[in-house]
Order: sequence, then C-alpha cells, then structure tokens
Amino acid sequence: MVLLWAGDCPLTKPVVSSLFGNLFSVTGMILPYLAIALLLIVTGYSAFVSFRQPRLDSESTWLFPAGTQRSARIGVAIFTVAILAGLTVWLTAGARHSGRHPSRFLIPEGYVGWVRVEFEVSGAPPVPLEGGEYQFKLPASGVLRTSSTEEFGWAKDRYFYYSGKETRPLPDSGAEGTRFIWGNINGEGSGVQGKRKYEEFFVGTEQQFKQHMMGEERGDTGAATTPSK
Repeated sequence: MVLLWAGDCPLTKPVVSSLFGNLFSVTGMILPYLAIALLLIVTGYSAFVSFRQPRLDSESTWLFPAGTQRSARIGVAIFTVAILAGLTVWLTAGARHSGRHPSRFLIPEGYVGWVRVEFEVSGAPPVPLEGGEYQFKLPASGVLRTSSTEEFGWAKDRYFYYSGKETRPLPDSGAEGTRFIWGNINGEGSGVQGKRKYEEFFVGTEQQFKQHMMGEERGDTGAATTPSK
C-alpha cells in the first residue's frame, strides 16, 4: 500500500519512477549471473553423483532412481555440461548488452528547473559521443531535441553546470544539501510528430525541487521551469 500511495503522490512519483527504473536495470544485469551460478551448483552435484561408485544398497535420489546405470549418470552429466556451456554464452552476451554508454549532461550555469531530452526527433542533430560518453549540452530553454535513439541499461551519468568553456560538477547523490539532480524520469509521449521517447530530471536543491513539485500539484504556473540567474 505504501508503494501505491507513493506512486500516486505528485511529489514522490518522479523519485519512485527513477528508483524502479534503476532497480529493473540492475536486476536485469544480475539475473544472468545468478542463473549461471545456479547451473554451476546443479552441474557440480550432477557430476559428483554420476562419477561416484554407487553402493549396491543405494536408494533412490531426487535425480536418479535406485539402480540407475553409471553410463546413464555420465550421460546426464555430459548433457548438463553442454546445456550449461550454451546458456553461459547466451546469458553472458545478454548481460554485455544490458549496459549503455554513460551520459554527460551540460546545463547552463544557474539553471534551476526541469530538464528534458527528446529522442528520435526527425531533422534534429545527433548527440556527439566523446570519450565513451554521450554529450548532452542543454540550451537555455532546458529542452534538447536529438535524432539519436535512447539507450537503456545501467551506466554512471555525470552532470555539470557550464558557462563558456568552464564547467562545475552537479552531484546526483550525496549528503543533504549537496545534491542537485532529482526525479529522473524516462518515458514516452505523443505529439504532432507522433510518439517520442524522452528523459527528464530536475536541477536544483532539494528545497527547490519540493517547491516546484508542490507548485505543479496546486496548478501554479509560476512553478514552471525557468532559468535562474
């Protein structure tokens, strides 16, 4: 009930969405390795049971009935190893593609409010990839449109204020009073050009984030995103 209430609350909905998105991403990366570990345990047990000399008075086990010939046990072990090898290759390949390129967001100095990146916009420039990071340089409006497709998976993104060639980092986590990135959301909306994927997050202090969220809840248009100088 708590999760349902939090998801319906305008103040916590972006945070909950971000938390669940990160949880699903990390879970998607861990599950293949958990499956491999489980298969290794089963294979080791199967090999142990198959190659040991069975006693004449041995009883049935969960894997083999009593009196099972040793050749059958060995065949099961070989078959299990073959399946393990195939699944390992498949799951490892899937885990490799579950990541993405990290992003570097450059935000105008002093900007406070919501930032939005819209993907797959026809005619818009692609996002440059430099040093293994996508470079998202936001204009003064806080809305960036690009023809690039959105990548999914886990990666460590970085956020900066910029003024000319100067930049300074904006922490997206940390102690109270030091964090400046909030409410990351990945979604899909509809417009005159059809459906469009986007990413949003809020830039500012925790107090400013709460004020904007409460203003939107009351329908206060003064709480809209604006650059703050």
